[in-house]
Amino acid sequence: MEEAQIALENAARLAGEKGIVRFTRFLDPAQAALCAQLARRYGAAFGAWGGYAQAERAVGCFCPAAEMPDESQYPIVCLHSRYAARYCSVSHRDILGAFMALGLTRSCIGDIIIAGADIFLFAHDKTATLIAQSLKSAGRTPLDFCVLQETPDIPAPAGTPFSAVVSSLRLDAVLAAAYRLSRGESAEQIRAGLVKVDHMPCDRVDAPVREGALLSVRGKGRVRLQSVDGTTRKQRIGITCFRYE
Repeated sequence: MEEAQIALENAARLAGEKGIVRFTRFLDPAQAALCAQLARRYGAAFGAWGGYAQAERAVGCFCPAAEMPDESQYPIVCLHSRYAARYCSVSHRDILGAFMALGLTRSCIGDIIIAGADIFLFAHDKTATLIAQSLKSAGRTPLDFCVLQETPDIPAPAGTPFSAVVSSLRLDAVLAAAYRLSRGESAEQIRAGLVKVDHMPCDRVDAPVREGALLSVRGKGRVRLQSVDGTTRKQRIGITCFRYE
């Protein structure tokens, strides 16, 4: 068992057996799902918050059920920088590379949001000051981060919603509709290990897909099953999906 997983298991055990509240570093969705399983194993509660409602990476919290913290109690700080978008550009990869060059680990920061000329970076409060003082450029773009006292309105992710009709909510059927594949092509992608559901690999063509699930196919981007819209006259199922840019 790797060191990070041991630390998470110890935190879950302390919360369940000793009633001690423990916050984690930033977790990706797969790690958060593991934490929820560990919490159930040790009789603890588990919550996660990434600084805003749609956050993908989040700080986890193991605690007794009656002591679930408020969102404001999570050790998360939002950093903001504005850059001259008219004269230069910056990407998520640029910012992440500049951050890693500081010698910090990915678990110290959450989502990185670029909205026009504004950059929002969610960081663990123990490293936020260091990041603000040290992260002064990404690529060739000058940056100047400051700590925001209130969380800003984060824009919705860019992408396109679309409707489709499927014969069932099996993974092969939903994936075919979401990526405009034949049912056979969809099954091939799944069996080849190229498909993830909610960030977890899935090789079962008949796995059920729940409303809200995030699908991804290697090299083809991500699609969320936003809603299941009911049954048509021909007993097929209408769905609405969202394709991320």
